[in-house]
Amino acid sequence: MTTNASARWLDGIASQITTLLVAAISLSTLATIVVVLLALTEQDHPVAASEGPVRIAMIARGLDGVAPNARPALAAAFSDERTEVSMIAGQPTAQTLEQQAHPLKERLIERLPKGVRLLRITAERPHEVRVVLGLNDGQVASIFTTFSTLAFLPLPLILPFIILVVSASALSVWAGRRLVGPLSRFADAADGFGRDGADTALKEGGPLEVRRAASAFNRMRERIGRLIEDRTNLLLAISHDLRTPLTRMRLRLAELQTEDTGSRERLLEDIASMDSSITAAVTYLREGIDEEPEEVAELSSILNTICDQFTDAGFSVEYVGPPRLTFRCRPHALERAVTNLVDNATKYGTAVRVTLQGSDGGARIDVDDDGPGIPATEKTRVLEPFYRADPARQVVRGFGLGLAIVAGIVRRHGGALELLDNEPKGLRVRMVLPAA
Repeated sequence: MTTNASARWLDGIASQITTLLVAAISLSTLATIVVVLLALTEQDHPVAASEGPVRIAMIARGLDGVAPNARPALAAAFSDERTEVSMIAGQPTAQTLEQQAHPLKERLIERLPKGVRLLRITAERPHEVRVVLGLNDGQVASIFTTFSTLAFLPLPLILPFIILVVSASALSVWAGRRLVGPLSRFADAADGFGRDGADTALKEGGPLEVRRAASAFNRMRERIGRLIEDRTNLLLAISHDLRTPLTRMRLRLAELQTEDTGSRERLLEDIASMDSSITAAVTYLREGIDEEPEEVAELSSILNTICDQFTDAGFSVEYVGPPRLTFRCRPHALERAVTNLVDNATKYGTAVRVTLQGSDGGARIDVDDDGPGIPATEKTRVLEPFYRADPARQVVRGFGLGLAIVAGIVRRHGGALELLDNEPKGLRVRMVLPAA
């Protein structure tokens, strides 16, 4: 869970800008501090240069202020993981102090108690020092101690680093939000365009490139809107002009007295087919324009009603599913989609089954028939408007808009339409509808 959340957070532009800038500034500042500290010597580093001599001088003052027989115990008390103190019997025989050189020698001499002499000072390794002191009564003490310049980060080095990281982080977050805000609005507008009646112009704000993209999107939205409106008005006008003569033809054929009733019936069927095709085309264009609001509906009741209507018309249509299943949807649009599927199934098959299943707040509707089915190579293309399948399924005339209308309705519900093979033969059209 935490890993996935971190990955999603790092997907954003603002988070990536902030992370990169803060990491770069932190690494460069830390590298600078390390280089400066490594370049400093004990003489140049005031904290490190005084830390060793002050500790040695304190130990010397304590040993010189007690009786000789108490010094071994006190030396043991002064010893720890960084310091080792011991008493030496007699005077050291090493080289004289004047011949030795050490960066801490002068500072140590200045801090030693009065009468305590520095007999020897040596450095076995960097940041380690061993001194031999002669106390006022002639006893000799050996003190070994360690210190590290890198252990002390003075405030003048730490404070700028903290200020730099905090200010860089704040500015990065501000810059990222200023860039990401308009981009998020742009993505939302592009995703919602053409859905749910979203026709509000996108606010043009943010950096120059984002403003130009928003302006181009608004112009594109206006052009597409005009194109869709002109296309819809054109087809509505054509459908109106065609339906009037079709109605007159139907009436005249009904009044026509002829012995060739077969020809008259075929003409009436052709007129009904043309009228049905015009209705399908107008429905396809209007889908998404007159958007129906969502509401909680009894889905099982809707499907049962559709099956009963086709059964009353003489078709074999069966409903299989729960007696009650409430679902938030656009009920009239969904009823139109299922009716389309059942109508197609009755044209191509003799037995139709409508199956309803509920799952995780969503719903799945299957419409099965025992007709010729659709080849696998055609299943994707038949969902396209105005496409007709192979000759086995072209016995029904029309514009090829039935499945395209259903696919549009399912898509506006956020679902998916699948064309599957039915067993032992036929087609299964599956509508997968997620929870609202």
